[in-house]
Amino acid sequence: SQKVHGIHFPTLPIHSAAFLGDTGSVVVSGRRPFFYMYDMVAGKIDKVPNIQGRKEKSLEKFTTSPDGRLIAFIGNDGYIILVEAKSKMWVADFKMNGSARAVSFSPDGDFIIASGSDGDVYRWDIRSKKCIDRFQNQDGTITSFLSESSKFTAVAAESGVVNLYNHDKTPSLLFQKARAPIKSIMNLHTSVDHMRFNPTGDILAISSQREKDSLKLVHTPTQTVFSNWPTSKTPLGYVYSLDFSPGSKFMAVGNDKGKCLLYKLSHYDT
Repeated sequence: SQKVHGIHFPTLPIHSAAFLGDTGSVVVSGRRPFFYMYDMVAGKIDKVPNIQGRKEKSLEKFTTSPDGRLIAFIGNDGYIILVEAKSKMWVADFKMNGSARAVSFSPDGDFIIASGSDGDVYRWDIRSKKCIDRFQNQDGTITSFLSESSKFTAVAAESGVVNLYNHDKTPSLLFQKARAPIKSIMNLHTSVDHMRFNPTGDILAISSQREKDSLKLVHTPTQTVFSNWPTSKTPLGYVYSLDFSPGSKFMAVGNDKGKCLLYKLSHYDT
């Protein structure tokens, strides 16, 4: 593929980068108290020197809302910091016990889920800014990654276990401390570093960059791990990133060799 453009972000070793929905803008951050916004259409780079009212020395971890309106940064002392992308201004803080390690938006962008060192999973309503649910992940270790589809919440831990939970809005179950997952996936043996549902929510990809060729695909309707791919001969290397194309026809895997491996998902090629 032909390179479209190359951008240099001064004094920023890049740790995270993400598109803001389909706005044509990209957020870039690292272990610095500032971050950059790049408007690809206008070719303009904006440096945001800090988040007003916050004193974080690092903004290296964040996620963006599906519509590109909001950015949720992982802050200090259990804070999730919500920033409006257009104004680049602080919107709200969400506070959890322990340190925050993982954050994700719901697919509709109405909620934020977060978890961390205490293993509790929190859900906040973005409009009301209130915590509407909290439960203890059954694994009991530090949460390393979160991902959500329209039907499931996937909670990954440093133990390598991924728990799948149903979206249950029954009032009597909200804030119920002990909640059993519908499935515990134990096919990885080191901390889960990346996890992503495909756009239809039928497949959950999980991986660890701490062990070579450590990637699995889960068929969520049956909660089973695909046995036919990847195989022991699939040359993945150490997986550092992964994602699906909008129509689920392709899955991209980035590895430690600097390669982006593109795989075609035949089931969605219609």
